[in-house]
Amino acid sequence: MTETATWIVGIDGSDSSRHALHWATTHAAGRATDLHVVTAWQAPLYGPYPVVGPMTSPYDTDALRAAAEREARRLAQEATACVDMPVEAIVVHGGASSSLLEAADHGELLIVGNRGRGGFSRLLLGSTSNQVATHAHVPTVVVRHDAPITTTDRLLVGLDGSPNSLAALEWAIDFASPGSSIDVVWVWDASPLAVGADQFFFPEATDLSRERFEQIVEGVGPRAADASVVLHPEFVKGTPRAALMEFSESADLVVLGARGHGAIGAALLGSVSSWLLHHLHRATVVVPHREPDVPAEDTELPT
Repeated sequence: MTETATWIVGIDGSDSSRHALHWATTHAAGRATDLHVVTAWQAPLYGPYPVVGPMTSPYDTDALRAAAEREARRLAQEATACVDMPVEAIVVHGGASSSLLEAADHGELLIVGNRGRGGFSRLLLGSTSNQVATHAHVPTVVVRHDAPITTTDRLLVGLDGSPNSLAALEWAIDFASPGSSIDVVWVWDASPLAVGADQFFFPEATDLSRERFEQIVEGVGPRAADASVVLHPEFVKGTPRAALMEFSESADLVVLGARGHGAIGAALLGSVSSWLLHHLHRATVVVPHREPDVPAEDTELPT
């Protein structure tokens, strides 16, 4: 955990967002330093204004803002009773995705429900979900409305050797509590469509992938040992959807990279990731890979 670890929780008054806040308060101790309960409001639009005449809104914007503030304060007070850390209610005017992404820039973790209403309508199942998963610069936890909220004793990480999946594995180790375990699963889909015709007709491709997997797990072994976390590596042949779905049934938290290649094919932003977000019945974390900062002097062009 960094010196200042702010968790951002998107709420909109729906049962799903309250479930996400419950997940945050359950896991914040020892990981977060403060919580920001964020909600957005804006007047609904039903069509263009007339060409002539005053441009007036049929909605009382003061009432909309006041309602959002009351809800945010109420949920922040409920969260304060559950955690020993500051909880701040933040109300902004704007769209759901832009408000969440801006708030996430000031935190270490973004937490949202998978269904919402109002400002966060269709959160994580529609356009807002695509915006958040694609553009968030911090790990994003998607808490399904039916996801069990318990201590995180067993995690699942989908690995495919990409920088994003490696970032996901490292994040999972850092997040995991001492004594917990992580199933590190590499799903090798050796069909021509998944790996390409050249690798399909190259029998050693599977062995090379398995060797790469073992090297990665061995490389993070000391990090896991220092955190008192046990790694269970699993190299399986099959389709990513079915394999990860099966492994998720025994996991308390699923962790995936924001982008991938190979067995998990463009994980979290492609068809596999979209399917997983819609069908996994566990809280799921999307971890982006952060490129190292380049010193300013290294970016200057020669004169």
